[in-house]
Amino acid sequence: MYIPPSEPNEFLDGRVQVNFLAMQNYQAIQAKDGAFRPEDEEQSTGFGRLRVNLMFKFKITENIVADIDIAEEPNDFGDNGDQDFAFHQDFAGIEFDLFGLTNTEKHNNDLTLRVGNIGASPFQFKGFQDGADNQGNALIGNGITDYATAENGIQLSYTQTYDSGLIRLYNVTGHMTTSSFGEAFQEDRGYNYRLQGTLEFAGGFKAGVNFIQANQGDQLEFIDGIASLSGVTTANFRFGDGENYNFSASGTSERDTHVGALPGLNQTIMQLNLAYQPSDQTSVVLMLGRTTDDYTFADTEGNAVAGITYFGTDGVLDPNGTTFDSNQVIKGDASVDYWSIEAQQYILPEKLYLAARYASAENTSDLIEQTDNEVTRLQVSAGYWINDRTLWKVEYVDQDEGVNSGGQIGRGFSGLTSEISVKF
Repeated sequence: MYIPPSEPNEFLDGRVQVNFLAMQNYQAIQAKDGAFRPEDEEQSTGFGRLRVNLMFKFKITENIVADIDIAEEPNDFGDNGDQDFAFHQDFAGIEFDLFGLTNTEKHNNDLTLRVGNIGASPFQFKGFQDGADNQGNALIGNGITDYATAENGIQLSYTQTYDSGLIRLYNVTGHMTTSSFGEAFQEDRGYNYRLQGTLEFAGGFKAGVNFIQANQGDQLEFIDGIASLSGVTTANFRFGDGENYNFSASGTSERDTHVGALPGLNQTIMQLNLAYQPSDQTSVVLMLGRTTDDYTFADTEGNAVAGITYFGTDGVLDPNGTTFDSNQVIKGDASVDYWSIEAQQYILPEKLYLAARYASAENTSDLIEQTDNEVTRLQVSAGYWINDRTLWKVEYVDQDEGVNSGGQIGRGFSGLTSEISVKF
């Protein structure tokens, strides 16, 4: 029996829901002259590996639901390169409807406790791409400052909705996680915290504020003012989630197109999100944020470097040297000020849309020279729904990276990329 996409695929009298997602991509992009790795300046066009997600949701009782997303996602779990063809737990958890469990009378409200994998990100109201799960994202891939990951912990969320009036919904969410998708119990490893507030107004206006705090700096051991990151657990959202632009000189699971200015130790993120979404056909989202850390990347002699990747000679900062990835930090306030605007408009309702995103991130770290310190990215995309389960996207992307920006490609990149995806 055919099930429309708006309804879940249900089995066992509705106790089990299943979704299957698959996505194939094609790219024709090149790094710009002056890249950290010169081979990235002359890349061939080609197809990436197929991304596949298998999502299950299990209704344990009327008020308890468990979910798991199993993915073959090379840009997230591809540490062994093209040899690692394996499915992994990509996201899973158990959610408890606390009002239902306590027989509390509901008045258009909900209180949910989630344990397991917790999504940690400060952005709202826009799509996020995770492997084959891309149809909620109007563009291709995620932004240069989409700080996002999933970690282990607990989350409590309260939502109140209204049938009329100026305010139609408000939500408050808080969570506590450890800085690992696996398990991390070493000495002085701290917790990460997030507090989020959301308001939705009549007419499609929305506003949200987010605060994220990581506390991982106590693990560091300083010798002559320099500390190694070897064996240290850092905040996983520091470089965003798996990327969808791939470079031949990088490892499969690298996040090299994201801003890499902060070590992710005592990292703080504060972000404001504003949106106008009057219908499913129109969306504009503005994001403004600042992220800071108490530590700065350094070379092997303790000289501050703008980001994790830098030119050096024998590990020492040298503009005429070769590429090194910093594994050292020094004490010093690091910060990035950023903003992004994203818009989507359907030209043919529910069939053909145009979308664009422009993002800017400025490395304002105290020990970094405040010239040529900005990363910008422009994305212009079109999406066409071949049918209600198949989406084809085509995008032009152009990224510029200043010398002191913390960009990880070197000078940036540009080109065309495309994705076709199905969702069952």
